Amino acid sequence: MTLKNIISTTESPELKVLTACMRCYFGTTSTAELAGLFTATEFTSAIDNWSSLIQTAIAQGLMPLLYQVLKKIESESEKEREYVPRSVMAQLQMLNRMNGLNNLSQAKELLRILGYLETSGIEAIAFKGAVLAASAYGNIALRQFNDLDILVHRRDFWQAKAILVSHGYQSAVSEEGELEMFHRHLQISLLQSATESKMFNAHFEPSLLHSDPERSIDLHWGIPPRRVYNPARFGRLWENLNQVMLMGQSVKNLSPELTLIIQCTNVAKEYTWTRSLKQYCDVAQVIRNYADLNWLLALELSSELKNQKLFLMGLSMTHSLLHISLPQSILDTLVKIKLPDLPDQKYDDHLLGTGQGLWQEYIIQIKTLDNAWDSIFITM
Repeated sequence: MTLKNIISTTESPELKVLTACMRCYFGTTSTAELAGLFTATEFTSAIDNWSSLIQTAIAQGLMPLLYQVLKKIESESEKEREYVPRSVMAQLQMLNRMNGLNNLSQAKELLRILGYLETSGIEAIAFKGAVLAASAYGNIALRQFNDLDILVHRRDFWQAKAILVSHGYQSAVSEEGELEMFHRHLQISLLQSATESKMFNAHFEPSLLHSDPERSIDLHWGIPPRRVYNPARFGRLWENLNQVMLMGQSVKNLSPELTLIIQCTNVAKEYTWTRSLKQYCDVAQVIRNYADLNWLLALELSSELKNQKLFLMGLSMTHSLLHISLPQSILDTLVKIKLPDLPDQKYDDHLLGTGQGLWQEYIIQIKTLDNAWDSIFITM
């Protein structure tokens, strides 16, 4: 299956509607065009089952954006025509408020953890999650997220982990598992039973929006996937920083160029069974929000991080799916390079976790390397 085919394939009417709504959110489809699509035959089964559409949006991490689009449709449509039932808008309004409360709680926790690390003399950078919502979307309520991502220097990693443990976070895997994650994924995940999460579950469990009673922190010392064994390259992450205001406090954040690289990498590196529409939207939102983004610097940094092919793949896939505009220089670059084909999801799902699946994962990593000779350094 070609790259073009993968990103243009939608498996359900709900995903078709959701994709069309996201194009409307990013202005590549007009509100009038989207409203017209709501009467088309191919969309009928999805919009007749609003509950299924809402659950799909939640699963894809796009409920807040769906709510914004549907509000816009209702406000701009003819008064005598109701495209979205009032009960649906009321449900989305409740879910949106709930998501905002969760995000405020997560942001508060992030600031608390960053404060602990700073007090201990550990430099840390928050990325994705709350800071991406605040910096790229301009509103932490506009993005669904259920975990926090923090980057520290490799030399400080285990001390940072000890600090998190001292404040109630625990690893769900053994010490051997932690070492595996540290070397292979450049991170470990820590969990904490959170009172706020339990409260959300008690009141909103039917929505499935926040069904995890534990708060999660991914502690990183590098940006996965691991391409080659050269930890020094991650020093460039610390040389390209911004500041973002989060709940009235200034927080270190990665530069727009690095943020775009990471989000594009998330789109391209995720295999077809785990990729979500939210990842595409994050890429599109970064591009839309930073009109003065330095594209040459982004190419340079992605090359130094050994992720340039993944970066360009993520850009190409987002451009094709959401019709987001890209600079002509980037479009010319995409024409010149040969992007790899990825496996067919329908073929791969049954292989997940098997020896054949791991071998296929290894092949995908080789195909997405910037330089073929780096393949001898890839570890599984």
